[in-house]
Amino acid sequence: MSTAFFEVSSYNFGLHADSIEFSPCGKQALVGFYELDEASLTSGKRNGQLVKFEIDGKHVEKSYELKVPGVLDLCWMRSDLCLAATSSGELYTILSPPSQPLTIQSTTSISQKLLLSVDFHGTKAVTADETGNMYLIDSPKGAVISTCKAHEFESWCVRFSKNDDNLVLSGGDDCMAHVWDQRVGFTKCVFSKRHEMGVCSLSSIPKHRHLISTGCFDEKLRIWDLRSDGSGGAEIVVCHSEGGGVWRHKWSPWASRLLMACMHAGFAVVGVPADLIKPSSDGPLAKPTFYRPSAKLAYGVDWCINDWADEQRRFEALLATCSFYDNCVSFAICTD
Repeated sequence: MSTAFFEVSSYNFGLHADSIEFSPCGKQALVGFYELDEASLTSGKRNGQLVKFEIDGKHVEKSYELKVPGVLDLCWMRSDLCLAATSSGELYTILSPPSQPLTIQSTTSISQKLLLSVDFHGTKAVTADETGNMYLIDSPKGAVISTCKAHEFESWCVRFSKNDDNLVLSGGDDCMAHVWDQRVGFTKCVFSKRHEMGVCSLSSIPKHRHLISTGCFDEKLRIWDLRSDGSGGAEIVVCHSEGGGVWRHKWSPWASRLLMACMHAGFAVVGVPADLIKPSSDGPLAKPTFYRPSAKLAYGVDWCINDWADEQRRFEALLATCSFYDNCVSFAICTD
């Protein structure tokens, strides 16, 4: 599999870019920014903004901006509604109709600390803060349903399982990845695995109900089988990011490819053979193909994949990336 990238457009901004997400229909992309306010260093205040891009095939156009507190993570609820985890400890619900300005629909106060991650599924949202706390939220009511101390240090990432509506995944700077079952509450996790360094990204894997993947500051992307008891034999190291922690990763719909934001190594796409996603696999590590390897801290990444049903025959995706210290947002076509 030979992967190529063709840049469509690139933008530079006045704040640090850290999160980017395509809307479910692929017609919009929203970018989150944050930067420490130098005039308020003692308070730790962070300024932020959201920037909206309109997508028409391979044409990308910047449209509207909205000032908000620092944005640490984004998650679309539907094609015109998005959640933003902010530095003020609030979840912002952002209304984003096509070709219209961004507006704040509501804010929900969650924590006195930075919210680092957010996800949405059904009628619930999940978010986590810099002290390791995790919060399950009734989204229509804007009310916290349940909370727990998920990690000893920063909870870098929280995600709902896309394969099992009951499961919530979390990863933290304490080197742990946990799986929680909403049916028994957040008092005890149902699966845990220690890593060599902090866990900064995780995901369920399409078409593989019992598997999850974790990205780590140790530069490795791993796959775990939830049917194991965590005592060994279920870990697969799919690839190394070759110089950067796996800050974000996204699977293609058929789990044949993987997109990663690799921090100090840029962005990468990896072809994942089907026989590699097996607990018994001892095959060679997948080799990443890198895009923007000189990016100054690769943080936000997403892709909008065309012709999903034909992914096994011909692959093409619109790739969106944002890097932190060079304030850069870039769009490119990814093909193989």
